[in-house]
Parts: sequence; C-alpha cells; structure tokens
Amino acid sequence: MALLNPDSVSRELRRFRVAVGYFTRIPMGTISGFSDSDLDHASQYLPWIGLGIGAIAAGVFWFSTLWLPQPAAAVLAVVTGLLMTGCFHEDGLADVCDGFGGGFTPADKLRIMKDSRIGTYGATALWVVLSLRTAILAFLDPVLGVVLLVVAHALSRIAPLVLIYLLDYVQDAEVARAKPVAQGVPSRGLLVGLSVIVPLGLWQLQLTMVAGLVLVAAVLLLARLCVRQIGGYTGDYLGFSQQISEVLIYLAASALWLST
Repeated sequence: MALLNPDSVSRELRRFRVAVGYFTRIPMGTISGFSDSDLDHASQYLPWIGLGIGAIAAGVFWFSTLWLPQPAAAVLAVVTGLLMTGCFHEDGLADVCDGFGGGFTPADKLRIMKDSRIGTYGATALWVVLSLRTAILAFLDPVLGVVLLVVAHALSRIAPLVLIYLLDYVQDAEVARAKPVAQGVPSRGLLVGLSVIVPLGLWQLQLTMVAGLVLVAAVLLLARLCVRQIGGYTGDYLGFSQQISEVLIYLAASALWLST
C-alpha cells in the first residue's frame, strides 16, 4: 500500500518526468523537489519511455504509408525516433565503435570515447544501424512494421537497464555525461523496467517472445564485451547496448517474417 500514498505517487511521477526530460527532447519544465537520486531511479522508466517513442514512430510510419511509398515512410519513422531522443543512444553507438575500433588498451578506448568528434568507425556504425532499420521497415508488411517499432523501441531499452544493474561503472562520475544515471538501479527499479514486457506480450505475444530471447542473448554478449574491453560500462556503452539490441530485434523479426 506504500506505493499508493500521495508522497510515493508524487515521487514516482517526478522521477518519470525526470526520465522523460533526460532521455528525450520533450520539455518537462521545472521539476520541483528534484535531486540527483531522482535521475538514478528514473532510469527504471527507460523501457516505458521507449514504448512511447515506439508508439509515436509507429503512428508516423502507419499514416505515412497511406500517402507515401513505404521506403519514405520507413525513413520518416526512423527520423521521428532520432528527433525525439536527440540521437541520444546513437551518440553512444558512435563513440563506443570509435573507442573499441581505435584504442588498444582500456584507457585508450575510454579516452577516445570521451572525444566529441566522430571517427570512421563511429560513422560506419551509424550508417549500418540506421540503414538496417530503415531497410527492414521499408520491406516488411506495414502492420508488422508498426508492431516492430513499438516492441523494438521498448524492449531494446531494457538492455542498458540490465547492464546498470549487473555491472560496475568504470568512468569518473564527476565528469561523465551519465552522472548520476550510472550509479546503479535497485532491484525494484529493474522490475519496473521489465514490467513493460507484460502489455507487449498481451498485445503481440509471438514477436515479444522472439524479441525477448534476442534481448537475453544480446545482454549476455554485451555484458561480456564491455567487461573484457573496458572493465565495465559507461554512459556511451549504455547507448551502444540499446542500439545493438534494437537492430538485432529488427533482424530477428524480419527473419521470422520471411520464414513464415
């Protein structure tokens, strides 16, 4: 019953607003009572924010297919997601690929990842990921494309949440962009994020199950990769994990569709 008292409800609403303001470009205005711990706990709502972003991108995709060629609708849907987040996760993808591709030691990789400039590895990774997402949406059945956008945006954002829960942060929290998101997430917060699976499963069970299996494999591989490469996760690596998970869900869904 504690969750139903006014103070708890107000606190969770504040944390949700903080999460929306941090992970998207949607203005939230002044948030009274804000503290650093709110942002730490707000990360639990990342999959739910992904659900909303996916729903909006899916709406753009669906309505665009009524008036435009489907490839154009696919581009608009992908661009919608980019605009809503300000390329937040794509920035992490590019930085990690530059760091892992250009660095030889963990220190070198972390140093390159902090550089705001984009390199060849990062630019190539962005091209590959954005091209795959757009191409798959361009050739899937439009109804499946709508479902895929919602499921992929929501479930892929579970990956960074699980990494925060499982692993250690390896960068100076005083200078990192992920402060204080990178300080960890409690078990209850992880459950809040994972609960996004429930409405998705009730809505589209088969695709949610496939995406969930892909996500489990992706998180295991991503966790091992970051520990071996740099000893833990950084804010950039969280964005990288979301992007890789999302494109893997797209690939798995399109392979399932082609085999049926």
